[in-house]
Amino acid sequence: MMLPKEYATFSFNGEKAYVRKDRLSELRRVDGVIFDCDGVLIDIRDSYNKAISKAVAFIFEGLTGYAFPESFISNEVIFLFRRSGGFNNDWDTVYGILMFLLVDLPEKIRCQLKELMETVEWQPDPFGRFSSIRDVEKKDVELTGLSSEVLKGMIIDLKEFTQLLDATGIASVDERLVGDCGVSKAFSQFYNVVKRFLCYPADVGKSIIARVFEEFYCGLELFQKTYGMEPKFHRGLGMVENEKLIIRPEALDHLTRVLGKAKLGIASGSHLEPARHVLGKFLDRFNLESSVFLETMEEAERQYLREEGLEISLKKPHPFSLLKAVEAYGPNDTILYVGDSMEDALMVKEARNLGKPFLFAGVYRYSGVEDALLHCFLKSGCDMVIPSVNELPYALEALGRDWK
Repeated sequence: MMLPKEYATFSFNGEKAYVRKDRLSELRRVDGVIFDCDGVLIDIRDSYNKAISKAVAFIFEGLTGYAFPESFISNEVIFLFRRSGGFNNDWDTVYGILMFLLVDLPEKIRCQLKELMETVEWQPDPFGRFSSIRDVEKKDVELTGLSSEVLKGMIIDLKEFTQLLDATGIASVDERLVGDCGVSKAFSQFYNVVKRFLCYPADVGKSIIARVFEEFYCGLELFQKTYGMEPKFHRGLGMVENEKLIIRPEALDHLTRVLGKAKLGIASGSHLEPARHVLGKFLDRFNLESSVFLETMEEAERQYLREEGLEISLKKPHPFSLLKAVEAYGPNDTILYVGDSMEDALMVKEARNLGKPFLFAGVYRYSGVEDALLHCFLKSGCDMVIPSVNELPYALEALGRDWK
């Protein structure tokens, strides 16, 4: 790999850290570290990614009557969405994949599906709404006429489509699929019918996408604990049970000795309960007053709506969670955020644009697409790039950080 000229390489313990030369002095005086959770502290390759592929396959089959191979939604496909910087929320990724696949169906099939959605009785409950279509599909599987070869071609088209997406996430999906001039009225009507049927964006109480994903991810008990409702689509074990810890005790001990627990926080785009389910007692080793999970962002969004009438998204790459996590820190503290996606890098860039001394370290080993993510981080000019969070204390030490 040809290293960009603005980077220096530091070796330690058989590993390498890639560091921007113009950030060396700032990295040597890091005062605190905020971590992303999924993909940084927790290995999610067999949980969130698989929940995305399962949700897509389940919903696609329910709508078309054709079994969709989960393996078609690979780590590569998911990475291509995340690379755009607008798909930190896995529900958004499911939406983007599904909407493209459905509009990429042959015109005859789209017309049949539109007619079917318009004839079934509308139900606010996502399970009832989905079942009304699926029950018809079970009686008439000839509705689609799809084949494995057709689906493979659609996946090739999907990968090319991701190149058109950007940090606006699902807004860029909608814009690229129906925003261009020349789209027929029938096509636009089909798109709007499907979008209304899936009811996205909305939460698990209304959206088929959100509900199916969370039930597959959480499983019976954790879904009940997190959302206070009974699962209806999936009552078995959740993909969360496949998650494993990335962070090792010795790495966390090293950082705690130098910075102190008060200067180690978390800014995550996921809910607290799933993180607690996997991290267990490890969670207590972080400063929870400097930790932000999805619940905090959702409550702030509701407050904006109540008080100002504004529908606003505070999820990554918006810097809300990062700024909230460091409220107790000193105004001049240099804070390093450790993340595993371009959304994380963009969030830090936004926070830095506000005049805050933030830095970003990208980790790539547990992504499922290591080489591609490493290249992406270096190409985008991230401050530091390391294999995993476990190399962080040694990388800072190699830079000349004054460890005590």
